[in-house]
Amino acid sequence: MRQATFVISAGRGGLHPADAAIAAEPDIQRLTIRQIDILDDGTGIVLYTSRGDLERGKQLLDARDDIYSVDYVGETNGVTLVHFEPNDTVRDLLAVGRSQVIALDLPIECLPDGGVRVTVIGNDAAISEAVDDMPESLALSLESMGEYDPDRSDPFASLTERQQEILLTALELGYFETPRETNQEAIAEELGVSTATVGEHLRRIQAKLVPSVVPRALWE
Repeated sequence: MRQATFVISAGRGGLHPADAAIAAEPDIQRLTIRQIDILDDGTGIVLYTSRGDLERGKQLLDARDDIYSVDYVGETNGVTLVHFEPNDTVRDLLAVGRSQVIALDLPIECLPDGGVRVTVIGNDAAISEAVDDMPESLALSLESMGEYDPDRSDPFASLTERQQEILLTALELGYFETPRETNQEAIAEELGVSTATVGEHLRRIQAKLVPSVVPRALWE
């Protein structure tokens, strides 16, 4: 099983006209798409995370004729559910996923220009056919391709056994509580290793886990 990561861009107009309206608003930043689909009546839904002035985002979308409803939760960081009228680009793009034996590795990353970074899973033939079926109006750039790595979507599994052991012990002893209930010396004593070993592994754990929980759009 293989995986391929692509950047998909539709230029200034975005994948949908509503994307351009949000992308042009400096106080709103879409981060990830958790779900997007076409309903039986031909309309679409999208569930995405964002940060900034979410009420302003709702106002921008509510003012559009191609948006039927907008609901959100949160203040400056939240999740928004939009019921919308798909354009041909969105319909054709989603049709690719339904016509080929591929799966999306959710969530999809939103990019500042209205494009997205998406990872698909399947065999080489299915991924190649999906690329061939992409709408001509979209620009497609391959970022990476290789064997499917299930640890990519499971940050804890990406840690070594020793790192997992140290992290779990740190959690059990209250190292990450506020105020902190233990220290690195106590963790080291519990595991029978040196304090330096615990400190080094905790730094490596943070280096692996923190980028996986903070949307890439915020720090790249």
